[in-house]
Amino acid sequence: MKRSLSLLLLSLGLMGCNPSDSVMTEPTRSPITLLIEEQIQPAWQQLVAESTAYNQLTTDFCKPDITNDIGLLQAQWKKTMLRWQTAETLSQLMLEENMEGWRFQFWPDKKNLTGRKVEARVAAESPIPILSDSVILQGLSAAEYLLFDQQVLEALNQKPSAYCQFLVENSEAILANGMELQQHWQPDGSFFTKAVALESATKNPLGLDGWVLNTLDSQTARLKKELSLPFSEKRTNLYLAESWRSGQSLEHIRQVIATFHAMAALASQQSGTPHPEKWLEISNRLTSLSQSVNALPHRFSEVIEQDRIEDLKQFKIQVDNLHASVVAVSKDLHVPLGFNSSDGD
Repeated sequence: MKRSLSLLLLSLGLMGCNPSDSVMTEPTRSPITLLIEEQIQPAWQQLVAESTAYNQLTTDFCKPDITNDIGLLQAQWKKTMLRWQTAETLSQLMLEENMEGWRFQFWPDKKNLTGRKVEARVAAESPIPILSDSVILQGLSAAEYLLFDQQVLEALNQKPSAYCQFLVENSEAILANGMELQQHWQPDGSFFTKAVALESATKNPLGLDGWVLNTLDSQTARLKKELSLPFSEKRTNLYLAESWRSGQSLEHIRQVIATFHAMAALASQQSGTPHPEKWLEISNRLTSLSQSVNALPHRFSEVIEQDRIEDLKQFKIQVDNLHASVVAVSKDLHVPLGFNSSDGD
């Protein structure tokens, strides 16, 4: 079914998206409910807030009577993308089933589909509504192409233009998609309801331990890909890096690891596990990962320029070791890995 962007934004706005409006009044909350209310809901609220600011900046930028530096848009894109990194990491187990993440970030993009699809849409005389078009065009990856590709930047500076029109449409789609997924995590939303139901299932329940361990399992696999694709054994190809146009790959990894820390801390406090030393091992590995990635330069290109490829390789080994610890802890706690959000249906 085709969605009207303006109607979707209006309806989502009228629903009321503030998680504080629907905090449970029960004296005790289940561990999954605690994760949702203390980490997942705030993450989506922050993403929507940054998306709103980004949408407003793009709208102002493309008005002929307003002169704004495109650097403001680039800075706001980075803030929005960091909020997506957190929201996606926390919610990945639910986003996976319908590939919802592609609505925000399309990676790896080995054939530059993002650039090709953006150029095709910009050249189209009568493009279809963006929410009915390819998900690649709706997200932050398309926005990155618009804001950080040098040739596109030259076109954007000649506003108003087809690029500028798409810039605004894309920012509206980012906001609409963020608001829609935020609603899924409200108490009456599909993700909230399903997560709580899985936690209390009589067969193969997915409690907080399972949620965090499965998230770490899947997301460390992604981190290894983020490190191995641009730095393969045969050659270095930074065009395969995540967010290579903006040079934010390592900054995104830092954000994901910080999110890991928050999730693991909550699990260690709430799980009542008979193996607290196992969660301590994971926490220590995460601390070591944070120290290592924070010591690296800001960009992959700077890693090469400073001749620190070996440091990056050692960091990848640490990610491998973290994954091994996740597998070991899952066995000790009898938590099966490989969860998909269709499990338990």
